[in-house]
Parts: sequence; C-alpha cells; structure tokens
Amino acid sequence: MEDFDVFTDEIEFTETFYKNVLNKYVKNIPSTPSGPNYQSSRKLYAEEYLAENKEADCAFYLSEAVSASVRTLAVYREEQIKASENKTHKIACYIKPKDEMIIAKPKLKSEKGILDFLSKEDKQTTEVLDKFRISDEVPFYKQYMRFGPHNNTENLLKILKELPKEWTIIQLTAAYNPNENLKPQKEFKTEISSFYMTMLKNDYIDVNNVGPLTVNVPAYVHKEGEKPLFTELYSLLEDNYNTIGKAQFINKKRLVQNYWSKREDIDLRMKGVINVMERDWLGGWSSLLTGRLRDTQLRDRLVKFVDNAIADWGFLKLTTKQKTLLYNLIDSCHSLPSNHIKSCIRRILTEHGNTEDIRRVINKLICKSCSKQFKFPNELCLKCLSKCFEEIHHVSLVSGIKAFSQVATQVKESEEWATLNTAKRWPVILIVDELLDTFPWEMLSAVRTQAVCRMENIHFTYYLYKVHEKNFVDGHLVNKAEVGRYIINPEKNLERMEKRMTSFLQYWCAEWRGHVGLAPSPQHYLQYLTEADFFLYCGHGDGCQLAGGGAGVESAHPHGAALLSGCGSVRLAPAPARAPPAAAHHHLHIAACPLVVGMLWEVTDLEVDKAVSALLALCVPPRPPPPAPWHAVPKDNWSQGILEAKVESSGEGGGGGGGGDAVWEREAEVLGAVRGARSHTAFTMIACSIVARGLPVLVHQHNTA
Repeated sequence: MEDFDVFTDEIEFTETFYKNVLNKYVKNIPSTPSGPNYQSSRKLYAEEYLAENKEADCAFYLSEAVSASVRTLAVYREEQIKASENKTHKIACYIKPKDEMIIAKPKLKSEKGILDFLSKEDKQTTEVLDKFRISDEVPFYKQYMRFGPHNNTENLLKILKELPKEWTIIQLTAAYNPNENLKPQKEFKTEISSFYMTMLKNDYIDVNNVGPLTVNVPAYVHKEGEKPLFTELYSLLEDNYNTIGKAQFINKKRLVQNYWSKREDIDLRMKGVINVMERDWLGGWSSLLTGRLRDTQLRDRLVKFVDNAIADWGFLKLTTKQKTLLYNLIDSCHSLPSNHIKSCIRRILTEHGNTEDIRRVINKLICKSCSKQFKFPNELCLKCLSKCFEEIHHVSLVSGIKAFSQVATQVKESEEWATLNTAKRWPVILIVDELLDTFPWEMLSAVRTQAVCRMENIHFTYYLYKVHEKNFVDGHLVNKAEVGRYIINPEKNLERMEKRMTSFLQYWCAEWRGHVGLAPSPQHYLQYLTEADFFLYCGHGDGCQLAGGGAGVESAHPHGAALLSGCGSVRLAPAPARAPPAAAHHHLHIAACPLVVGMLWEVTDLEVDKAVSALLALCVPPRPPPPAPWHAVPKDNWSQGILEAKVESSGEGGGGGGGGDAVWEREAEVLGAVRGARSHTAFTMIACSIVARGLPVLVHQHNTA
C-alpha cells in the first residue's frame, strides 16, 4: 500500500476503508490478460454461441480472439507516453481511488464516522489533490482497446454501425486448437483444421438488417500425395528465404542459372498455394470477400432477382442467414467456377438453416454413422442433411441446388447482368488472425481486382477511424501527397536500388526530400514520419530501428501513408515460446499511422523497385510541369540511375516498365494503386508479398498528367 500512503501522517484509516480503496483500485486497473490464453478462451465462447445460432455473440467473441496482445501493447505505450509527458500522472492515478472514496456518499455506517472526520479536513485535502488531479476522460475508441466489461456484444454492434457504411469488413479466424495453450506457435502453426469467416460489415447484412454472420471453412484439406497447405506455404517461404539470401554469393554462370530456376520453381509453388486456397479451401465462400457495390440500384435488383427465385420455388423456410449468403454468392458468381457455386449452394442450404428444425426432424432420419447429439449441422453426413432439407422444405436438395444454380448461371452469362462483372466496389477490410496472416488473401480471384487492406482487429480499426474521422469522405481518409519524405539505402549496401529509386523520385516527386545513402538521426526519422503525407523507406527490413525501435516510432504523430519496401517489412515476426508475433505496422498503428504498405516476406530489390515506383506513380500527382507517364519512360539504364528523356508513348495505356502487360490507369485510391502495383512485377512471389495494412486512403486533388 506504499503507493497510497499520501496522507498517512495526518489520518489513521480503518481496515474497512483500506479494503474498499484496494478493491476499487483492483477493479479499475486496466486488465492485461495473457494474449494466447485470452484468444483461445474467446474462440471457445464463440463456438458455443455459434452452435446456439447466436450470431452476434459469436462475432463478438471472435473479434476478441485476434491480436489481443497488440491491444495490451497499445494501452501500455499510451500510459508510458503520458507518464513521460507528465511526471505526476502515475501518482495521480494512485490518488484517484482514494479521492473518490473521500468525496463519495457513505454507504456503510462503519465508514460514515470516518468520512465525517475526513470532511473536517476537506478543504486541505482538496487543495492537495487538485495539485495532482489530471483529466482522465478516455474516449470510447481508446476505452474499447482495453479489456473490461465495456467489451461486449452491444458495444461491438454500435461500433460497426458507426464505421463507414461503404466498408466491407471480414474477419478470418483460425478455429480453436488446445495446443495454443501448450506449445510454442512454431509447433502448432500447421495444425489448423478450419477457420471462421465472419461478415462484420457487408452490403447484404445491411439489406436484411441483421447482425454479423459467421461460417466455418475446412482448412486441413489436401489431395493424396500433396502437402497440407500450411506445410507447403511455410516450406516454400523457407526456400525463398534461403534462395534470396544466398544470391549475393553467386559468381558462376551455372549457379546463376540454378538461382533463377529455383526462383521460378518457388513462383510456381506459390501459384499452387493460391490455387489450392481457391479450389479446396474457400471455393464459393470467397464470395464473402467481395466489396459492396457502389451502384445500389444494381444491388437492389440482384436482391429482388434472388428473392423471386426463392418465392417461385417455394423455399419459404430459408433463414435470413441463408438468404444473405445466397446474395453474396450470386453477386460474385462471375468470378467463380460452376462447381464452386454448386458446392457452396449445397452447404448454404443444408448447413446454415435453422438448427432447431434439423434437430426436430433428425430423430427419425438419422443414420448409423451420425449422432443425434450433433453440435453443428456439418457434423452430419450428406445423406442425413439431404433428408432433413427435404423434410423441412418439402422439395429435394437436388432441386434446391438446381434452382439457385440456374440463377447464378443467368447472372454469370446473360447480357442483362454483364455490368456486375465490372461494377465498381467500395473497399474491403480484412481482419486476419495471426495464424492465417501469411497467406496471400489479396490474390484470390474474387478480390484480386478490388481495393483490399488488412487490420489487426476491430479495436484498431475503430481506433484509427476515430483518430482520423474528420478527414474521412465516402469511406476514405482524404490526404494530400504534397509533403513527401524518404530514407533510401541507409546501410549503404544497396547501390543499384539507391540509384533506381533516387532517379525515380527526382523524375516524379522532385519536391520531396530525405536521406539517401545515409542513416538519419532518430529525431529526423520521427520528424519525417510526423510531417509526411507519404513516407517512403527503401532499405533492409522495416526501418523502425532508425527511430530506436518500435517504442521510438510510437512517439511520432503520423497522418499519412507509410511505404516500407524492405524484406518482411510488414511481416508478423515469430517470437520465442508463446509470445505474440511483433511487426512494424503494430507500432505505426499505435502511433495512429492510418496506412502502412510493405512486404510479407523476403523480396529482391529490382522487382520491388518496379512495384513501388509504379505504386507511387499511380497515386501521387507528378511534379509540375507533368513529366511523361512513368510507364512510358525507357528504363534500360535505370539501375545506373539514368532515365532516358525520350519516351515510348504519350498515351495512358502501356506496359509497366518491365512488369508484363499491365494497363496504366491513374488511381487516387492508394489501395487501388497497391492493387495496380502488383501487376508491375513479373514474379508472383513479389506480387503476393505486397500488402496494405490500415484504412483506405484517397489522395486529394489527384491530377492527371
């Protein structure tokens, strides 16, 4: 009790009073549970609520089950910064519980006498406390970051309504695994049997006026003779690391040929991973990753079309969840093969109906291999599920699949719905579980052409939105690109990269300034980060070491996008034992940086330079007078820092400077520029590695050159 010992020389407190103060202090102190244990327990809660068809409660507990330790770090850093800025902050926090007990209305007779006695010294006490009292009103977006009773289903639903209506927010959460509480992550990271896809915000959820919805997707699916997908991904990433790491030691023609052969093999393997994700994992469920249509009339027409099919076929007992899932599936059917559509329709009709209806009819239909005491309908065999569907809807499952397959075919193939294929959509925010974060979700067919970013959890999504809310328009943070700061090759060992990126910046953004071939001081680094509309780092890793590490970065006040082009710059780096993974974007988000673009794994500088320069040229207005389009500038001698004055063409179309047959279109949306930048490298591994973490950003006054 030493920290409370402010008035000991003046007042003799009773044991009851001390207990009350201590209890109040314990209740008010921020809770910081063990991240892995907390996350595991939330997943168990979520599964129980999902089994009871309590979708909103399930979504809440899943929202608590991702990146919990980052929330703890954010709260801890905030307290550290407050204490460093105000030396009386900590003692004021300790005094406050005692202060409240003194001025509170007494509830117990045993305390009344003590408080009456203290009131005689009230004036003196108040004067002392006023010297230390600080404002501790915490806005709700910061309070929700902490752990406590305010983290509940009701508040989650309020937050979702408060976030921009344009957003689609999907959370991907690995299913509960008891080994999470027993083993280091490296020992159980390949043991994921399934994951949950939760639609937190979605166009068709709003149409039906329902809360979040969750589906379970099997993840440990692989064909005989193939590696499980998790095993294959981590294996090819290790091979990629070893191949790129040894490249600098290659000095013979035979070894060079072997190097490129391995790079091509790794590229093919990554394409195989993406293919298996679409074929064996998600299938039709990838439709849930699609952003909402900007054309609301087109959306309403599609809803009416599906509703008419439901009415015509007499599926009167379809649940709201089933209808919502069907809307999403039909909306995205142009990007899905027919077998994925049919398989998804079957699962929607059989596994996502009213569980109580299935329990009611299963008793007389159950086969020997199924149990009446099932938890989820997908535990039953297809034969039993088909019989249940027929008993409930009075029509065969085959007829149901046929009905909605015809709807999908008409939308997919008829001229009437051709505009759906190219319709513009609002951004998608993916909240990705730490155990699923390594996968290239942005490369799936259903989302490859859309604006997609990732976030740690709904807490950070809400936090960043509220911090920058005043600058949001139509779901985008509107920001300028006038002030650019860069740090290029601070370790002085990437000479060709330095020449390429310096020549690009001089050509396109001559007014930007920064450090080239020289490491800035921590003060300069933080100054750059704070004042930049765009902050560019080109070097090894994420560059946070230049600010003294993550804690240094968190003392900055960034308002613009950060582009970190080093190897693994936005990777979740594994930590020893069961500690949570760390990443540069965690520290930048704590500092309220709205968007961080970087690399998921090891990359090579030339291909990254192509992608990064294309990204900036797509979304950053060029210096006046406007130079020729970046894609049209010959780059034969770019690695020597020489850009030819003669351009290849003056049109807006064309290639991407060595990155294939990409079409060049200016993008005011940074996420759109990230999507476009992926097409300016010839390597799938490089394209897959480019990830945006944060919120959608729109460049203000986007000029056309």
